[in-house]
Amino acid sequence: MDRGKRRKVHGRAAASWLIPPMMLLGVAGGALVVWHGPRWLFPWALGLMLAGVVIWILVSVLWPARADRECAVCGANALERIDTQTAHGLVCRACGWRDESQSGWLLAEEEENRLEDLVLREREKPAGSPMDTPVATD
Repeated sequence: MDRGKRRKVHGRAAASWLIPPMMLLGVAGGALVVWHGPRWLFPWALGLMLAGVVIWILVSVLWPARADRECAVCGANALERIDTQTAHGLVCRACGWRDESQSGWLLAEEEENRLEDLVLREREKPAGSPMDTPVATD
């Protein structure tokens, strides 16, 4: 690989190598608390974990995800769905990049008044592969 073409990795991506060791340390710390820690520490740790789950759910509900309209090729904020009748396929208005398999669900969620219509249109389409074909049961 040419050094001139090497992409710079910074921010959160540069520190991603820390995730596996931190997880191992978390498991080892949890095992130490359960087996050798004071009896009062385990219920507090369990309560904090459950509180974290509840906070995570509340944050996800109160601040839902937004569609990322940034093109993967040119970086312009110009992505849109290829076909407004489906939730599959994206195209960039700036550079012409297309990907028919990319999900446009979040874009459709922002654009459509009723997502039920989109889902019902998708259900009416014929199966595209054996994975989509329902299995007959007796």
